[in-house]
Amino acid sequence: MILTIPLMNYDLIIVARSSTERLKQITQNCINSAIIGGNALNVVLVETFSATKYSGVDHYVTYNGLFGYNGALNKGLERASGDIHILANNDLIFHEGWHQIGEDMKNNGFDSASAWFNGSCFEQGDYIYEGFGIAIHLTGWCLFITREAHEKIGKLNEEVEFWYSDNVYAIQLREHGLRHGMFCNVRVDHIGSQTLNTMSYRLKRQYSEGQIIKFNRLCGKKRS
Repeated sequence: MILTIPLMNYDLIIVARSSTERLKQITQNCINSAIIGGNALNVVLVETFSATKYSGVDHYVTYNGLFGYNGALNKGLERASGDIHILANNDLIFHEGWHQIGEDMKNNGFDSASAWFNGSCFEQGDYIYEGFGIAIHLTGWCLFITREAHEKIGKLNEEVEFWYSDNVYAIQLREHGLRHGMFCNVRVDHIGSQTLNTMSYRLKRQYSEGQIIKFNRLCGKKRS
């Protein structure tokens, strides 16, 4: 008898702001790169600007009101049904073979993971580095989390709006005793702050450096 191993099912939750034609193309490129592969992929697009339609999207979610990155992801996660949820910026390129990360996480006992990227401080290869170092082990622009780990955490913390969203995610993982690792055998590249750079100076400051006050306040609450 030949045993068949079921393919891992993924949810790709993308937060996008389709305010320019360039951003629309960046988002479509991200989707196109991810859907290449043999595994089932449920693409959920959380749109925070306009009702733009993309090829390859299974579910659209409109996010209204004051923007919050984790809040937008939480809206998208309501449509998730797979084994692995991918929390993603729209300015990513998934490289061939990325979908093996789910099985690797399962086989090595990891609840959360990041993929190797161009510019990583680690060597690309068959290595896993466990830790919570931001932009070292844990890359906020693309996070893989198991369905079981997400159920333990519940909703992502929404107390910050953009920057430091990865920091509060790391805090949630630690609070629940979950493991995160940098998987250097798969690659997902981040073009880098494409949506943020289209905003006004005031908004850009609000969503970047301005978040440090909220994050420090959150950390103070955790210590008290």
